[in-house]
Amino acid sequence: MGIPFDLLGRVFARWGHRTYPSWAWPLLARALEALPRGARVLDLGGGTGVLSRAALTARADLKPVIADPARGMLRHAPDPAEVVVARAEALPFADAEMDAVLVGEALHHFQDPEAALAEIARVLKPGGLLWIYEFDPRRGVGRWVYWGERLLGEPAHFFTPEALLRSLRDLGFEGDYRERRGRYVLTARLRGERRRAAARPA
Repeated sequence: MGIPFDLLGRVFARWGHRTYPSWAWPLLARALEALPRGARVLDLGGGTGVLSRAALTARADLKPVIADPARGMLRHAPDPAEVVVARAEALPFADAEMDAVLVGEALHHFQDPEAALAEIARVLKPGGLLWIYEFDPRRGVGRWVYWGERLLGEPAHFFTPEALLRSLRDLGFEGDYRERRGRYVLTARLRGERRRAAARPA
C-alpha cells in the first residue's frame, strides 16, 4: 500500500506548508543565515519544494536542489530550483557538494533512514548545515502521525530527537533540537574531522 505521492503533487503544492507549525519557520530562517552567498541547498525528500520555497523567502540568493523519487511531486517544484529524481539512500551528488541539507517530514518515509543519514554526511561540506523537521512518536501529534503512517503502509521509521542526535553524532554531526507537542526541529553541523562517507551502491 503506502501513500501515492506521485499522484498528490497538486495537493502538496497547495497545502503542504500548512502541515508545518508556525514556530518552525523562524528556526529555518535563522539556520540559513550563516550559509555563504549562493549556497547550494539540498531539499531531500522535498516533494513539491515546501522547504525550498521557505528557504528562498529567507535568502533569495540560495541555490536549492530538490531530490525526491516521486516525479509527480517534483513537477510542482518552484521554478528557481533544480529537481532531481533520486532516493535518499543513493544520492547522485559528489562528496561535499552541498552547503546545507533540509529534510522536512520526510525522514520517516525513507526505506533505510540510517543509509540516508550517511548519504547526507557524504554530500555535505565540512561545517555544512543539516536541518530536520520531524515527529516524536512518543507524544502529542507525533504519536498520531506514527500510527497513521503505519496504517497507511508507510515505512514509519520515526526517531525520537534524542535517538536521531545519537545517530548523527556517530556520523560526525553536532547539534541540538527544539520540540513542541510531538514535533521537533533538529539543527546540526557536520564536523569535518569526524566525517564518514557512505559506501556507494555497487
